Amino acid sequence: MKIFITGDKGYLGSEFVKRFGDDYEIIGFNKRDGEDITDYESLKTKMRSCKQVVHLAAIPKPVEGIPFEEYVATNVGGTLNVVKAAVENGVRRVIYASSTTIYGIERGIPFKTTIKEDQPFVSQYLSAEDLSCRDVDLSYHISKVMAEQILAWYGLNKKIQTVALRFGPINKVFLGTSVTINNATQAIKLVLDYLGECWYEAFSIVDELPHIDISKAKNILGYNPEKPNYSPEQIH
Repeated sequence: MKIFITGDKGYLGSEFVKRFGDDYEIIGFNKRDGEDITDYESLKTKMRSCKQVVHLAAIPKPVEGIPFEEYVATNVGGTLNVVKAAVENGVRRVIYASSTTIYGIERGIPFKTTIKEDQPFVSQYLSAEDLSCRDVDLSYHISKVMAEQILAWYGLNKKIQTVALRFGPINKVFLGTSVTINNATQAIKLVLDYLGECWYEAFSIVDELPHIDISKAKNILGYNPEKPNYSPEQIH
C-alpha cells in the first residue's frame, strides 16, 4: 500500500517508518526537507496516487513564544490542507495524530475522569475562572480541537474516512498520562490495516491507565498496549 506521511522525519513518524517501513510504500512530507503543510499545492502534488494519509506534522506541544495565530495556521490550517488534498486525490482515509490535550490534559486545565472519547471538550464545561494555564497551553489545546472538528466535518459528511488517534505524551508520563512509542506506532498500523469504514472515529491511544478508557481502541482496532517501564527521568 502506498501511504503519505506528513512529519515522517519527526519523532513519531521516524519511529513508525523504522518499525513498519517495509510494510508500505511510504511517501514522506517533512519540514526538514523544506516542505510545509501550509503549502496546499505541494501537498496535493506529492500525495497523488497514495491510498491513505497519516498526518503527524504539527506544532507538537505548548511552546512559550509561539502565538495562537501560528497554532491555528499550522495545526488547523495545515490539517485542512491535508484533508482537502486527500479528497482531491481520492485517498481512502486520513489518520490524524490528535492528543489527550483534547481532554484538557495540560497544566492548569482541570479535566474530568474517567475519560472516554465521547465526553465534552474543555470549552463545553469549563469557564474562564476554572483555568490557571498559560495562553500557550490553551492555544495548543484549542488548535487540536479545531483540527479534529475539520476531520469530523469531512468524515461525518462522508467526503473521506477520517480517524483521530488521541495520543498521550509519547515515551514519558505527564500528569499521569502516557503512551510508549511502540503503543503509538502500533495504533497507526492498526488503522492503516483496518478493513472497516471509519466516517470520523476518535480513539484514545494511551498505556493501560486508570483514568482513560481505551476499550474502544481495543474492541474496534485490536489495540493491545504493551506494559510500560518508564525511568524516573521520563516521569513529569
